[in-house]
Amino acid sequence: MKTNILLDHEPVADGGWLVRAMLKIEGEQRTDDTRVPLNLSIVLDRSGSMGGEKIRAAKEAARSLVQKLSTDDVVSVVAFDTRVETIAEPATGEAQHDLVQRIEAIHAGSMTNLSGGWLKGREHVAAGRRDGAVNRVLLMTDGLANKGVTDPRKLEGICRSAAEASVTTTTIGFGDGFNEELLQAMADAGGGATYYIEETDQAHGVFEEELEGLLSVSAQNLTVALQPTGGNEFVQVWHGYPSEAEGDVLTMTIGDLYAREPRQVLAEFLLKPAEDGREEDEVEVATFTVTADVFTPEGNVEKHTVTLPVMLSPVEGGYANPEVRKELLHQEAARTRREAIDDWERGDHMAAHQKMTGLAQRIDAAPYADAELFEVSRDLRMVARQANVFGVSERERKYMHQRAYDAARSKKMASERVSRARREDEERRRGE
Repeated sequence: MKTNILLDHEPVADGGWLVRAMLKIEGEQRTDDTRVPLNLSIVLDRSGSMGGEKIRAAKEAARSLVQKLSTDDVVSVVAFDTRVETIAEPATGEAQHDLVQRIEAIHAGSMTNLSGGWLKGREHVAAGRRDGAVNRVLLMTDGLANKGVTDPRKLEGICRSAAEASVTTTTIGFGDGFNEELLQAMADAGGGATYYIEETDQAHGVFEEELEGLLSVSAQNLTVALQPTGGNEFVQVWHGYPSEAEGDVLTMTIGDLYAREPRQVLAEFLLKPAEDGREEDEVEVATFTVTADVFTPEGNVEKHTVTLPVMLSPVEGGYANPEVRKELLHQEAARTRREAIDDWERGDHMAAHQKMTGLAQRIDAAPYADAELFEVSRDLRMVARQANVFGVSERERKYMHQRAYDAARSKKMASERVSRARREDEERRRGE
């Protein structure tokens, strides 16, 4: 696990400094010989609304995933509607020669006992839980929990308790009928990821992305604690990880660290002015404390803790760090998307349009904008345009919600996938 802090700072009116500190956390690359073993349960919604293309795409993606697992990986499969059924007990590949056929035999049924399906998947993963392995439930659904446990807080709570026992949860929502806030909360509490499948042909890509992440896991239970020092103040933390505050310490739960995708935390602090008005050579602004369970090449798990001081040299003057400024724009885009959703829900479509197009103009004019940011600009304009032409549908809301979530969690690969799919959809619409 590698850590680094990038600084961006500018003077403020009272003689102090606004300091932006961006922590970057990178995982170690793994080889096939040193990758972490997997213990997975695929939990598939087969309620009536999943019938047709949805169930076909989900089964195809599940088949593709199990075919790419190592023969030493453990996998189980659960299907649920009103009734919960174990399609395949947890076992390694050698003991599941007919697993693909069993997945293919799943058919859509009736209502959505989401909690029952998840609990059965957790039971299977817990039964095969191994130290030094990734133990995860992959939950796929297109609807609302309307059987079994339906209280969102209780569902979030059981995911959290499972994560504390080293069983994590990833949620995957299909179409426009599921509760994205519930699935996001379950994934956050469960230490996994959440995905949105807008069109059924995206299912395969989502499973590819999740599997690539699992195969590159280098640490779990990653947390970052931030604390201003010497009377300095927090301004804000831009990334949106689940967090808890105790006194002047803010602790963020980040979850898994993948070698293929660094995690970032961008925070702003106010450095108080020097008492005598004379700038110091170097002062401590705050500290970051990074803690994680790191997988070693030998297959062990070690607790690592790294404390990083945020040091500033005011005598050197202000500095606009291009990498920090670029990430700041990504986070502003995430915030703008969330605000646009709120504007839409209040019926203020003009405010949403102005916010999105205004930020797009700022991105286009930024001297440090790169290809990723220009893509964000195009996407903001595209969504604003589509909302004006076609209205604001559940698809638009879920798309915006997912992109904001991905950016706030340092999941740029996921954002690239969903935006690419949306651009392709826009091109199809224009062609029609």
